[in-house]
This record gives sequence, structure tokens and C-alpha cells, in this order.
Amino acid sequence: MIENGIGKTLTDFGEKLNLIESRAKKTLTRFEVLRREAEFLKMEFLQRYLGERRKDIARSRGFTILLKDRRKVRDSLLVAAGSFILGGLISKDKFAALGAGMSGFDGVVQGLGETKWFVSLGKKILVAPAGNLLSDRTWFTWESIIAPIEELKKRALRGEQLGSLDDIIDNLKSIVSSAHPVWIMIPKQPGINKP
Repeated sequence: MIENGIGKTLTDFGEKLNLIESRAKKTLTRFEVLRREAEFLKMEFLQRYLGERRKDIARSRGFTILLKDRRKVRDSLLVAAGSFILGGLISKDKFAALGAGMSGFDGVVQGLGETKWFVSLGKKILVAPAGNLLSDRTWFTWESIIAPIEELKKRALRGEQLGSLDDIIDNLKSIVSSAHPVWIMIPKQPGINKP
């Protein structure tokens, strides 16, 4: 009778261990998926940050151009009014129409500010239009940064750990430097560098 009790206890214990092992494997698999997603999101946030900086600067440049050229003000307002009317006809909602009009105007303003873009990676990540690059920084073209970011996103989803932001920046710099030209701005010195 005691042997049956011990056997049943061992069987129950074995089943509980199997259940715990199964749950642990599921948790480990889920943890691995979350880790990959977290690594992917690091690159996604960096790309989104760069994109938002570019839009903000383009918008600012566009407003500057609008203030200098009254004809462009008229054209951009016509685009906004057209978007407003079209948005109202499609949605029949005044708030959606207003949103469409503002979006159209914003798109025109950003478009006016578009140019060739550069990115500088370091402790401070900078985005700047051609002609406004700060001295003593290494600059990469926009296109040469975006392709490696996409590559690192794919690596993250395959399970590669990208590390901290400093590790990611170092990795990006090495990828970009090996495949694309690097722009280094040297400060102008009086009497040496003449425009």
C-alpha cells in the first residue's frame, strides 16, 4: 500500500515537472519574441526620430521660403483649400475636412523645405539640410543611413542583440562608413579657408 502511494506521488510529481517544463519553454519562447521585438523597436524609434526631425526642419525651411515668396503663399493656400473641400466632400465631416486641409497645407510647406539631408551620429544625433552642416562633425547622407537602419531591423527580428544606443550608433557608423562616402565639415579658419 505504501509503495502505491509513493508511486502515485512520484507520478504526480513527474506530471507537475512536465507541466512546469512546458510552461517554462512557452515563457522562454515568448521572452525571445519580446526581446526581438524590443531590439526591432530600438531601430524603429531611431528611424522615427530621424524622420520627425527631418519633417520639423523641412517645415521650418518651408515657412521661411513662404515668407520670402508671396506667390508660394497663394499656391499653398490653394492646395489647403482644395484639400479642405475634397476632404469635406468625401467624409462629409467638417473636422475631417479641416484635418485634410491642414494636412495638405503642411505637406506643401514641408515640400518647399525639402533638400538633400544629412545625419550626424554621436552623443547627439543631428539631422541637417545641405548647406547647414555644423563643423567638426561627421555627416552621412540621409539615404546612406536609412538603408543600414532597415538592415539592422531585419537583424533584430532574426534574433541579433543590438545593444545600447551607443552600440547601435557604432554599428551604424561602421556599416555606413564602409559602404558610403563620409562628409566631414572642417571649421573655416581666418585667412586659410576662403569661400
